Amino acid sequence: MLLLSALLVVSRTALAQTAAGSFQSVSGQVQVQRSGGATIGAASGVGVNVGDRIITGANGHAVIILNDQSRLELGPGSSITLDQFALGGGPTRVSLFSGVMRSLVSAASGGAPANYQVHTPNAVAAVRGTKFDTAYSENVIRSGYQGCEKYTDVSVYQGTVNLANIGSTTTGEDVHAGYEATVPCDKPPTDGGPLSMTGAVSLESANAGGAQFTGAAPGSSAAPVPSCPVCVDMTTGTTR
Repeated sequence: MLLLSALLVVSRTALAQTAAGSFQSVSGQVQVQRSGGATIGAASGVGVNVGDRIITGANGHAVIILNDQSRLELGPGSSITLDQFALGGGPTRVSLFSGVMRSLVSAASGGAPANYQVHTPNAVAAVRGTKFDTAYSENVIRSGYQGCEKYTDVSVYQGTVNLANIGSTTTGEDVHAGYEATVPCDKPPTDGGPLSMTGAVSLESANAGGAQFTGAAPGSSAAPVPSCPVCVDMTTGTTR
């Protein structure tokens, strides 16, 4: 038992020390929670390791360059962990717990599609392309989704991203460049709708302070409508 405990400690230490990249730029409040327990302030040049949790404040913004030259850009109010990373075409997995993250994914060696996934509490976005936003929000009920308080939005700018509910990853929806889609709660992903037309949260809307849902039902092709007619904040109980 003592030997097993020692091996676990060594394993966790090795995980914490696996370098994955570094911060290219940081503004506002951004913190790094190391897997070993220490919390430090992020700054340009600070390293990012596998197992780290990165949290941005209400005005925080960070750009991370991974060692394979993939780029992760975090908007305000975001929280991620870098669960897996390996050079040479190995798997990369990022968990997004809140906020929005833009991924610019480098192709694997030989130009093969990258093995890159973003996991949220209710969805998985698997890369078949290179540039896309993933956003996760909860405690708000969107118009057309009464009783649902969890949403993963994906907006694709280059290539294709397969979006699936985390409970049914084999029945995902391919979202192509120029489109966005949503996974509401434990439902399948919606059909794709044109970028900026469905109300899905994007990095731009988050940076502009407009990360709340304001459009038509996600995945529809309808134009956005002014304000959010029946959005209920489940924290305060107020209707907005």
